[in-house]
Amino acid sequence: MSGLVWRHRRLFTLLLRNHPANVGLPFCNAYRQLSTRSALAACRSPPSAHCLAISATGSAPFARSLATAAHHPSSLIGQPTPMSHPDLLKEGEITPGITRLEYEQRRVNLVQAMVEGSVAVVAGFSLRYATSGIFHPFHQNTDLFYLTGFNEPDAALVIEKNAKHKNGFHSILFVRPKDPRNEVWDGPRCGLDAAISFFGADEAQPITTLPAYLASLLSGARPATELYTDVPLTSNPNNPTSSSSPTGATAQQLQHAASPPAQPSWTPFASPPPQPSTSTLSLSKLLSKSAPPPRALHPVIAGLRAVKSDAEIAVMRDAGRITGRAFVEAMQASRPGVAEYELYAAVEYGVRRRGADGLAYVPVVAAGENALTLHYVMNKMRARDGDLVLIDAGGEYGGYASDVTRTWPVSGKFAKPQRELYEAVLRIQKECIKRCTESANVSLEDLQRLTVELARSECERLFSRRVTGGELNVLYPHHVGHWLGLDVHDTPSVSRQTKLRRGHVVTIEPGLYIPNTPNYPAEYRGLGIRIEDDVAVGGTVATVLSVEAPKEVVDIEAACEGWVSPPRN
Repeated sequence: MSGLVWRHRRLFTLLLRNHPANVGLPFCNAYRQLSTRSALAACRSPPSAHCLAISATGSAPFARSLATAAHHPSSLIGQPTPMSHPDLLKEGEITPGITRLEYEQRRVNLVQAMVEGSVAVVAGFSLRYATSGIFHPFHQNTDLFYLTGFNEPDAALVIEKNAKHKNGFHSILFVRPKDPRNEVWDGPRCGLDAAISFFGADEAQPITTLPAYLASLLSGARPATELYTDVPLTSNPNNPTSSSSPTGATAQQLQHAASPPAQPSWTPFASPPPQPSTSTLSLSKLLSKSAPPPRALHPVIAGLRAVKSDAEIAVMRDAGRITGRAFVEAMQASRPGVAEYELYAAVEYGVRRRGADGLAYVPVVAAGENALTLHYVMNKMRARDGDLVLIDAGGEYGGYASDVTRTWPVSGKFAKPQRELYEAVLRIQKECIKRCTESANVSLEDLQRLTVELARSECERLFSRRVTGGELNVLYPHHVGHWLGLDVHDTPSVSRQTKLRRGHVVTIEPGLYIPNTPNYPAEYRGLGIRIEDDVAVGGTVATVLSVEAPKEVVDIEAACEGWVSPPRN
């Protein structure tokens, strides 16, 4: 029996005594031959029913992983694992489609961009509350998620680059320790052991020790040569733009709905204390004393995040597939008199029942002239017979966002003017998508200029007159695309002047919005049309990740008539 630790030794002894041929030595040898994941998979049932095993013949990480599992089964950490959710995660994955090995490689890539002797501090987010006792769904700081896959509140990753460490760096994951009393209320936590055994950190510490740890690091005999972080160094609740954070937003950014949050919900262990007299060590105060001053971390990570791996693109393809199939169901649910919130519900239900974490952002569901408002999110109007409905929505899967827009007639059939304007936008989009290749040597700004030229040409043809530049800013007031990934507006520090290369993922979303004024032909007034797809840039060919959302007129009309039935998964 060496090599096995049984919760129910008496049961096993009885089995061995009564059925020695079936349960004896061959049974033990079979367990010794299992890999880490296989051994754990064999014990998916609760501990009260089956075993938790440790292989005496395995490697040290193997034994450590199983020993940890004996105290913290995968079903009892704060997010899905291959053991607890085999339908969502494959062996070796930390999040859907992304393995522990890939997360480790991301940390290696970050270290390679850091100077020797430097330290990176990646703070996670905290839980946010809508009101007393009512919290919003948790969403992690995507930089921390990118480097670890860790998806619990109040965590931080510290990476020390030093040649004395194995592999040239040392990673410490600061997390909330296991707490049976609180877990009764809030659900399981990862804890310190699983931070190492499951997430692959070199070391794990309680999040409450982070300020003290950094104090000892920064005041030590060998302080960091550089400190990379995005943690704010000052806090002024009355003026968010006063933050001296390396990523402080400008006033112009704060006014735009697509901008990053002005005040990210950093874990309180990475924020100034509520009162100056508190004795609690403040991470932000410690960092402000460092010399030289901290460098912004996000631009460094953004350069890595901008180029997706094959595994990331596969996950984003899943997100696009899920979203596309939900759009088909929303088209099927359309009819004169349908409420925008009904279509909102159809899309959200469609992505959730296919395994998405939910919608990646508040969707636009705009019937009729509501589509002239780019970020219309009231979503309470009823569509009238003859209306178009514009839906801008996307599911989030495995942490990765999709961002798709389709416009269709609620009656199921395009009227002639609607079709003419729709096909004009579709031609513009197709011209842009086919240029989303490395060989085309273009940037998003180049595609924007192309879109403006094509939009002007299409409008002049439709209106039978010249269209001025100022007028075009009204007819087409937004950009043709943005980076896409873990955030809907991903890696904002990466310039749109950057030439597209293989591994980039962008949205391509031209639109035309015709004001209801006498300046335009009556048949086009009040029509708003946008078509948006998620596109993976290839060497010579672009891949549309959201291809399952119909956009050809004939396909849209077929979906509205119920001739297309998407799979349920």
